[in-house]
Amino acid sequence: MANSLHFFKDKETILRHVSGFLKPNGALIIVEYNVDRGNLWVPYPLTFESFQSLALKAGFTEPRLLAKAPSRFLKEFYSAVACK
Repeated sequence: MANSLHFFKDKETILRHVSGFLKPNGALIIVEYNVDRGNLWVPYPLTFESFQSLALKAGFTEPRLLAKAPSRFLKEFYSAVACK
């Protein structure tokens, strides 16, 4: 999921739904802005720390941070992976 989760306010429901598409031990990789406060174009971003707790609530394993990169738009973005 690249820059898509930040469009949903109820992320736990979305992640539970996405989990249903994955095979056992399947991996979800996300790319998101590393901020918890959005704007008109990115209404509901989430930091890696927020994704960590959210993924666990949605039934995924502890997420692993893959990389971070600067962003001129919202400070920084990151990629992370969590398994089903």
